[in-house]
Amino acid sequence: MSQKNTQQNTVLELWEMLLRYRWRFILPAFAVTIGVLGMSMFLPRKYKSEAMFERRTDMVLTEMTAKGATRNFQEPRNSLIQEISGRQAVDELITQIEPELSRLGLLNSELDRQVLETNVVRSTIVHWDVASGALDRVRVEYINPNPKVAQLVVNGLVTNYIRRTQFAMDQRLNESADFFRQEVVKNRTIIDGLETKLLEFEINNGDLLPESTNSVQERLNARETELQDTIARRDAAIVRARTLQDAIAETPATIPEIITAPNPELTRLSEKYRTLTDQLTQYTDVMKMKSAHPDVIALKQRVADLKTVMDKTDKTIVAQEQHKTNPKLAELELQHTQAIGDREALTRQIEVVTDQVATMSAKTGNMFPVRSGYRKLNRQVDQAQRQLAFWEDNLRRVDMTLAAETGNRGIQLDFIKRGDIGAKPVSPNLAQVLMAAIGLGFMAGVLSVFFAHRTDESFASGDELAKTFDLPLLGTVSELISRQHRKARRVRNLILYPTNALLMVAALIAMAAILYLDLEKPDTLVALKAKASWIFELPPAEASQSTLMSDTEKMD
Repeated sequence: MSQKNTQQNTVLELWEMLLRYRWRFILPAFAVTIGVLGMSMFLPRKYKSEAMFERRTDMVLTEMTAKGATRNFQEPRNSLIQEISGRQAVDELITQIEPELSRLGLLNSELDRQVLETNVVRSTIVHWDVASGALDRVRVEYINPNPKVAQLVVNGLVTNYIRRTQFAMDQRLNESADFFRQEVVKNRTIIDGLETKLLEFEINNGDLLPESTNSVQERLNARETELQDTIARRDAAIVRARTLQDAIAETPATIPEIITAPNPELTRLSEKYRTLTDQLTQYTDVMKMKSAHPDVIALKQRVADLKTVMDKTDKTIVAQEQHKTNPKLAELELQHTQAIGDREALTRQIEVVTDQVATMSAKTGNMFPVRSGYRKLNRQVDQAQRQLAFWEDNLRRVDMTLAAETGNRGIQLDFIKRGDIGAKPVSPNLAQVLMAAIGLGFMAGVLSVFFAHRTDESFASGDELAKTFDLPLLGTVSELISRQHRKARRVRNLILYPTNALLMVAALIAMAAILYLDLEKPDTLVALKAKASWIFELPPAEASQSTLMSDTEKMD
């Protein structure tokens, strides 16, 4: 709490001190502020001119033309700055604008040239408004006391950079085109050699290639399949021969032949059976006997017994028996002879096919190296053809780019804003001058108050006097002022001080306005000066008449 009171007391003391020595603060502050504003009127003016260009990069074309070219245009910022405002670029620029500078009287000796060159190198500012892989928007700024020189410098630097870059791009494209043509010729020669080698390879190893319709591998597979089938057929012939041999051994050389004849007993019984049947028909149909008649019953019984006897009697009997050659044995012997012949033929065929399989197997031992070499040659041919297509495509695009009139050479440069002659100076800056004037005036007023307070030996109050001399304070008497002094003080406080304050404020405003017109609206200030000088040069009547006419024109 005591610290807060101390701070408040300090602030109050400072405020009282400021009120006590207010004119000690106002007058130095006003003098210094007016002095700074007045001095700024005579400071040298500097004008800025800026130019802007865009740099559009075709990444595909740029990367494509990077092969075979001696220069890479993917430049870092420092390289671009050197290209625009380096010592060599500035020297070229000054050589170009030297006649114009000499005409203006700004370049009269070699020393002036060196000074200007150093100033351009140091004062030129290059910065990016937009920076990306496809688009760069670059701003070039230069400050010089002469606005015409500033304009010539920025426009010349940008124009020279664009011209040099376009020339370098054309040179780079021509180098790339020559490189692509050499690569096309070289790859065509490589392809011709590889195709010749591939043809010789196919002629010498045609049956070992995978694309062959009758390759060794296919014939080997067919022969192995044929060999297995022949072996199976031979084994089957051997088994069949053995089976027929066993069947021949079991088959007799002759077989008995039996001649049969009808059984006469059966013929007799059949005749008797037919007689009894006719007799039974006679009894039932002609004589009309009933079935219960004893003769009919007895006849039926005799017919049934005779039928039973006929069923038991053989139909044929052996009339004669003789022996003859067995035909099955001859057939078996013939089949056995054929089986032996098939076995021997298949055995010989197996030997021939086995030799062929062995020969083909020995030949297929080189199949994998041959096929590997063949595939390698095919890959080399395909790769060379792809490389040839790549170089031909690049060459075609470069030729089209060189033939085009659009100016697109991989990097397209557009001068989108040319530098103008600066209408107002950039140095000194109005805001900085005002801040400096106010700041220096305030510091001068504070220093004046400080020294006035330090050198003032008077006492402002009785308490201060008693405290200084360690005396008891009995009382204080107010200031004795006469009526004349009171009237003079009232006039001073009510008229003189406000008038002085108004004059000071008016002077400050007038100086600030003049400085504003000088720094921000120089064209308006020049017009006002010309108008004022024209009015002052006329006689009073003509001046008033011209003023009246100008006022009338403004009203119109």
